[in-house]
Amino acid sequence: MRTFTREQIAIVRLSSIAELSYRQRKAILALTDHPQEIFERPAAFQDALAAIGDSVYAKVADAAESFDEERFLAYLERQGASVLFRDDPDYPERLNVLDDAPILLFYKGDLSLLGDECFAIVGTRAPTRYGRDVTEYFADELSEAGFTIVSGLARGVDAVAHRTVLDRDRRTIAVIGCGIDKVYPAENKDLYDKIAEEGLILSEYFLGAEPLPFRFPERNRLISALSMGVLVTEAGIKSGTMITVEAALDQNRDVFCVPGNIFSAQSKGANEMLHNPQCLIATSAEDVLAFYKKEAHRREEEAVRQLTTDEVLVYSALSDEDRHFEELLDLTGLTMGALLATLTKLEVLGVIKKLPGNYYGL
Repeated sequence: MRTFTREQIAIVRLSSIAELSYRQRKAILALTDHPQEIFERPAAFQDALAAIGDSVYAKVADAAESFDEERFLAYLERQGASVLFRDDPDYPERLNVLDDAPILLFYKGDLSLLGDECFAIVGTRAPTRYGRDVTEYFADELSEAGFTIVSGLARGVDAVAHRTVLDRDRRTIAVIGCGIDKVYPAENKDLYDKIAEEGLILSEYFLGAEPLPFRFPERNRLISALSMGVLVTEAGIKSGTMITVEAALDQNRDVFCVPGNIFSAQSKGANEMLHNPQCLIATSAEDVLAFYKKEAHRREEEAVRQLTTDEVLVYSALSDEDRHFEELLDLTGLTMGALLATLTKLEVLGVIKKLPGNYYGL
């Protein structure tokens, strides 16, 4: 377990006071070069603390009495987590672009990833099949080219990006909008555990902090700040992804967007970005990689396989859109047994995909 200095414990103690704003924490730290003095002798700073804000002195004095250092350290160790401070050599310099860069970060995993070339992939929590396919494609290609993929561990595009990278034994960072000891959404518990083991999880929030709505826009600014660029694969017009885009542009990060279906609500935000001259269009991974003067990974050409007549019928029926099994029966004219056999064979070969609800698609 890491040993913390008295000054670092004081910063942790200050971070534990959830009611304080970033501005107030920064003002408190500016009162002395030795922040532990504030908690050892809060009365000596009473007037200065009162000038920072109402009840600030009372909150600091309460933390001086109630914060249990031993309990904190034991819980941190049980969680397999640690703390990164702004004066630590591993603290990411890229976060210095923020006026409100976190005074500390809780983390689990491999800190060396913060020194990588990082690239963010973000998007809607409710992607269409197109959005999932696009996210998987870009996460695969960009991570293969050497980028460490950053996202927010949310359901939807975030989860697809993280899983794609991990499934290929590559590197990913998750920035979360709650305490490092919380998993949100709960359905991503396995993904959280795998990133903690093989990648890196970061949070600026104190242990136990709940995933409250206002914390996700705050989290988004860290995702973009940590990254060289941000790619939006699919996003609605009111998506939180647009907050990440605004933050990225304010931070002078490169922003890419993938065009989507003009009739899809999930693509309206990404398509709106196409009108912004500050945003770059990405219709392939090469568009992103060429921008950074990186070469795409050259894949060996897959052997061309001649489809049977039944397979051609099924493939053609799926060329326009996903279809239900009953629709395929009508469109192909195949018997139920022949269609099942053909679908199974094409699925095994990776030509088509079986989708929820007994639907199939390319």
